[in-house]
Amino acid sequence: MDDGSTFEPMDEADFKEREEKLREALLDAQFDLAEKKYEAILILLNGPDGSGKGEVLNRLHNWLDPRAIATMAYDIEAPDETRRPGGWRYWHDMPERGRLGVVLGSWYHVLLLRRATKQISRADFVDRLEKVNRVETMLGEERVRVVKIWLGLSASKAAKRFRRKHEGPGGIKHPLVREWGKIDTKKERERLIEAAVELVETTGPQSAPWHFIPATDPLARDLAVGELVLSAIRAANTRKLPGKRRRPAARPRRISSGPSALKALDLSLSLQKEEYHDRLAAAQKQLYELTRSKSFETRGLVCVFEGNDAAGKGGAIKRLRSSLDPVHSEVYPIAAPDEASLAHPYLWRFWLRVPERGDTAIFDRSWYGRVLVERVEGFAAPADWQRAYNEINDFEHLLTGGGYIVQKFWLSIDQNEQFARFEARKEVPHKRFKITEEDWRNREKWPLYAAAVEDMIALTSTPIAPWTLVEANDKRFARVKVIETLVNRLEAEL
Repeated sequence: MDDGSTFEPMDEADFKEREEKLREALLDAQFDLAEKKYEAILILLNGPDGSGKGEVLNRLHNWLDPRAIATMAYDIEAPDETRRPGGWRYWHDMPERGRLGVVLGSWYHVLLLRRATKQISRADFVDRLEKVNRVETMLGEERVRVVKIWLGLSASKAAKRFRRKHEGPGGIKHPLVREWGKIDTKKERERLIEAAVELVETTGPQSAPWHFIPATDPLARDLAVGELVLSAIRAANTRKLPGKRRRPAARPRRISSGPSALKALDLSLSLQKEEYHDRLAAAQKQLYELTRSKSFETRGLVCVFEGNDAAGKGGAIKRLRSSLDPVHSEVYPIAAPDEASLAHPYLWRFWLRVPERGDTAIFDRSWYGRVLVERVEGFAAPADWQRAYNEINDFEHLLTGGGYIVQKFWLSIDQNEQFARFEARKEVPHKRFKITEEDWRNREKWPLYAAAVEDMIALTSTPIAPWTLVEANDKRFARVKVIETLVNRLEAEL
């Protein structure tokens, strides 16, 4: 990987001439991007300290309309990164379609730092890069174009340039972008460059390849970055989007194999009132103590509730919430995505709701809507919901890898019980709002939803984020099973 040390410096007059044309083209392309909203663009600026990341950032802000470009600059030890799982801050700041974001301190930063300081082995480095590649592939599918740039400069030249620019006339220190302050020794700086070479040469999905730009000549460097960004915006503006016509599922066809998990349930299970109250109270007390324990402070709990219509999710969640400290827990009822959510990848709105460590988030419906209602009703194309299983597993792996406990519940009732509850709701004034025409229509699609649930369980129930199937024909039994399952899970994890 050549750092461009043999390049002849660019003539300034030539630069000015090319800059004027480039800036005009960039503004035109950016206007089209904002108007069409086909994609969002993330520009990852990487390189050693002294390679000019800050200069490139300033140049892009001068060339582009700053109202539609965001600077996403991160400190490796920022408080938000210690309170939430890795990756949260990038999702939190993800630009919507039609906008650009320039990232300093990208998700490669920690990997390179740990590799340069020998905190991880090469095998671990490569394994983590493969996980990053899967996330970037998903972003590409979700219409986020990732442009990855490495500004190439040798370790010695980068260090000299950084010192020269940092110390101005009279010893005045100028603010510069410094990402690698923990890289202290010459050997570590060399290992950083070696790791970057490996990164650039061996990784990157087809949708997000690496672009190595020599940084020896600042003018040539800036032009090269600008031309690359122009190419990316133009590519985004010509993306072919699928048609918007819905294609609801026609027949209940599973894509997974194996026996039926739903048919194995004994929906006759029930609890008498006295036993219910005794067990519920005991489990709620245990759960409260576990979630307020010292060992839970560095963890977090994410609970997912899915189930048939009228299966009793609301009642189970109410008993769960009353077991928790209200200051450190939140319930998120998930409805159809709003306009902001539709302008981002589908997992974006759920990343925003990931709790801080020591807290609990309860999702009343969840990201599994992609493989349930969106699949059955045709809101998601088959290719989109079929790839979602692996994407969801990766998402939950990131949560558990960050210390979070993920527990998922499917509350199951039979059709007769559902019909009885629908009829009962019509007679109770404060429950009438719970029954809609859509609920009655969904009864006709029972086999379609059953097939989708079977696939969801088979393809996304993992040891680190398991599904618990809850026999919910008896509400008392279901509520106790939910709380006791969480108690057992937390006792095992903590």
